[in-house]
Amino acid sequence: MKKLLLSITAIAGIIVHAQTALHGADWNLKKIVINNTTYSLPQNSEMGSPILTFSATPNTPPPPGSTTSMSNPICGTGIWALIYNNEITANSFNFWSHGTGTTNCTMPENIAFHTQYNDYFSIGSNSYSYQILDNGGMRNLIITNSLGHQAFYQSGTLGTKESKTQLSNKAGTIYPNPVKEGSVHLKKTDRIEWIKVYNMEGKLVLQNLSSDAEINVSNLLKGGYFMEVKSQSGISRHQFIKE
Repeated sequence: MKKLLLSITAIAGIIVHAQTALHGADWNLKKIVINNTTYSLPQNSEMGSPILTFSATPNTPPPPGSTTSMSNPICGTGIWALIYNNEITANSFNFWSHGTGTTNCTMPENIAFHTQYNDYFSIGSNSYSYQILDNGGMRNLIITNSLGHQAFYQSGTLGTKESKTQLSNKAGTIYPNPVKEGSVHLKKTDRIEWIKVYNMEGKLVLQNLSSDAEINVSNLLKGGYFMEVKSQSGISRHQFIKE
């Protein structure tokens, strides 16, 4: 009986760990790879930064607390799925139900990307494998469907949305966003120690090691970026688009 209980406890622990790894993070969509062709996320204000999330669904379906909701709003619509928690392992999950929507984007490159991304989630199989890899302070999520097509996401290292929000509030907000030329500024901040900017691949591309509450991004290429700010409150992470 003790061995049985230990086995059950171990399995439960693995399931909880898997859910924790996927939950509590904003997974920023970076690109998809279909039939060995890479489709990078278009970098413009209409597309913005689509975020994939996994969160608890306490009410439906029964029993309460038995499922996880996956959501990824993109181009004014949503890609969603419902997953039973006992079907989330350390490297895979299965959809109980899922759906995709039609795009509300108007730019041709956004419409084309949305079509490819929709197709990635619209195949007949509901089974997906995934990997979570750490890379230079960022976590990378790779989800692979049954045809071998892959979607790539990236998240900061903070453990939960709550802690991320609390820290960001203490460290301030950024403006303008999107930015065309000049500097990105921080407002309502404690004393700044440094500012670092990373591209969507997690590579450091710019830094300001002074106490200035701004950083000049004029020389950056158009695209999406992550900003990391160290202040007296700790480290906060923000996203912005360079147009």
